[in-house]
Amino acid sequence: MADGKILLLNGDWTADIWRRQPIRVPATLDVESFLDQRPMPSIWPEDEEFNAYLGEDDEAMRRMWVMVLLRHPERDVVLQCLRSPYLESVVWHTVTVADLLVDSPVAAEAAEAVWRMDDTGVHEVLNAVLSRGLVPSGHSRAQAERAIRLLRSACPHDRRGFFEQEIADEAEQTALRLVELVAADQRAYGGLSEQDQEHWLDLDYVDRLVRDGSPPDGLVHRVEIRAIGHRLNRQGGLPLMQSVAERAGSLSERRMAQRRLNAHWDGIGEWLA
Repeated sequence: MADGKILLLNGDWTADIWRRQPIRVPATLDVESFLDQRPMPSIWPEDEEFNAYLGEDDEAMRRMWVMVLLRHPERDVVLQCLRSPYLESVVWHTVTVADLLVDSPVAAEAAEAVWRMDDTGVHEVLNAVLSRGLVPSGHSRAQAERAIRLLRSACPHDRRGFFEQEIADEAEQTALRLVELVAADQRAYGGLSEQDQEHWLDLDYVDRLVRDGSPPDGLVHRVEIRAIGHRLNRQGGLPLMQSVAERAGSLSERRMAQRRLNAHWDGIGEWLA
């Protein structure tokens, strides 16, 4: 705040605080000193309705300011916020930290900040990252996978069990999806042309379709099954693939899904049919 320069922050996220309108912030500042102010300055000092609604709730104003400063364009300001004791396990903070975790230059630091939250905060971050809330977060699968890798890497040893349990729900959904896909692929195989049956057997061809993202109708299930295998391998290697395949087996008749996944995932990571 020493240079006196002011920036205007804007975006749809401002409506999560009150309504969409620009927020004036110092271009540079010491976050700790700023958040230590008593009372806190208003985010919108000229918005009489906002200030009347908030009244003298200094704690709520401070939480809002943390959310705002996490959107600051200066990396140093964002890093100070991520390390601040005022970063809490409240939805204004967890959703914003999740956004930083999936797509920002400070993603690794955001992962470390998550583990300074309590279990409720970590749960809320994971809900946002994995789109498990009532309103989908819109994060892509690739972004979510990267975020999970960062969180797993930063996870303290004494919270590893909690973390793996939290993301187990995602594994359960994956297993259920695989059961559906294996059955659908089995039904579709009989209707494939001779050429498509040859393509079905060609793992290099199928993996090219995984990368290109445009499989023909007859191979769409086969390609998604391979794509899930590659994703699980990136997330947790052979142990995670085995765990999900075993669960898919338990959810299918005569463990058929697990048996067929053995062939579907041949050559992915350490998986050998």
